[in-house]
Amino acid sequence: MDKELNRHGIANIMLFIIALVSIGSASILVRLSNASPYSCAFWRLFLASVFLYISSIITKNRLNLRELTERTTPLVIFSGICLGLHFVTWMDSLFRVPIAVSTTIVVAYPIHLMMIESVLEKEYPKIREIIGISIAYIGILMFFGGTVITRDIDIIGVVESFIASIFAAIYFYIGRIIRKRIDIYSYTIPTYITGSLIAIIYGFTVNDNVFLYIYNSWLWLLLLALIPMIGGHTIMNYLLKFYKSSRVSSIALGEPIVATLLSIPILGEIPSPHLILPMILTLSGIGIVLLYQE
Repeated sequence: MDKELNRHGIANIMLFIIALVSIGSASILVRLSNASPYSCAFWRLFLASVFLYISSIITKNRLNLRELTERTTPLVIFSGICLGLHFVTWMDSLFRVPIAVSTTIVVAYPIHLMMIESVLEKEYPKIREIIGISIAYIGILMFFGGTVITRDIDIIGVVESFIASIFAAIYFYIGRIIRKRIDIYSYTIPTYITGSLIAIIYGFTVNDNVFLYIYNSWLWLLLLALIPMIGGHTIMNYLLKFYKSSRVSSIALGEPIVATLLSIPILGEIPSPHLILPMILTLSGIGIVLLYQE
């Protein structure tokens, strides 16, 4: 194997690990911030876009908006809209349901992504993938059932995290298409800015001023931008140029595990025993789908 290719591969493996740990911290930082979900979404995206712009200047890889053509610009804008909606719905769910539940449901986007690819690219799922999808959806349905039977889970939070997973699937699918054509900065900065506009507009529609939280929550909002956004999403967007979106999105499979393990000592939030089975089913189903994808 070529040495340069080998080094490149090892570097990307390290990036996979960094992205996994980074996105796993997001839910914890949102809870610790004591800010509204809309404020967290806005500042996470806006500050990340500022940091990336500064990085593009330092690395002499300046933002080149000329790469945004008549064909790619609408896709970038739509990707940003989906990203913004993903964050506001998911982050709101974090204040309604346990972190273990919210993160498990939201990482179902790899199976949504596979279904999108099946429809748009005629890559129909194999029987093993269908089995994986079925197992994952059974797990998710058990969460919905828990809102009715035990009534200890807010159904709105479950619905929000599920909707957020669909928005994430669309966002990553578009990212795979765009990243083959344009630079990482030319994609992420406009996308993140668009997403931040969606978050601030969403906040104002529910009478939430995202600027009110800066004084007391600035550290957590800063960490949200640096760790899960730059260290997580931005690295994943970088990797989309080299790998299929399904493989990159497999990073998310570890998010519920990392987030749950962190939530126990930091927030004192221990998952209820009846939540373990649907978590296992959902993550196992997603794992089966990712394992057998080429």
